[in-house]
Amino acid sequence: MSFTGASISTGIGSVSNAVGSGTTQATIDLNGVASGQTITINLAAVNDGVNTNDVTVRMAVLIGDTTANGTVNSSDIAQSKAGSGQAIAASNFRTDVTVNGTINSSDISLVKSKSGTGASL
Repeated sequence: MSFTGASISTGIGSVSNAVGSGTTQATIDLNGVASGQTITINLAAVNDGVNTNDVTVRMAVLIGDTTANGTVNSSDIAQSKAGSGQAIAASNFRTDVTVNGTINSSDISLVKSKSGTGASL
């Protein structure tokens, strides 16, 4: 797969880097993405070897929503507490909400501070 660029077409934020052209996976780095919104990321001129089209991907962003259900509540706090001290893995990476490579009290505190917030998924 190849593509010529990436942008945010809906929502607040910007693309700082897009890599993966010539591979089977694209990684899009974002900056300034506000919590509580759904953004639309546009990959331009995606070519699969046969067809070329723009591809859009919608992504909901809600800080603290570790369970990915569109709201931050007691289930997110409980999940963060249960993960405290564990190594980051594919099964629990969402719990590292401070994105510092460890699940600890700072993650729990951030999730608690966002309790009651929601986003439309």
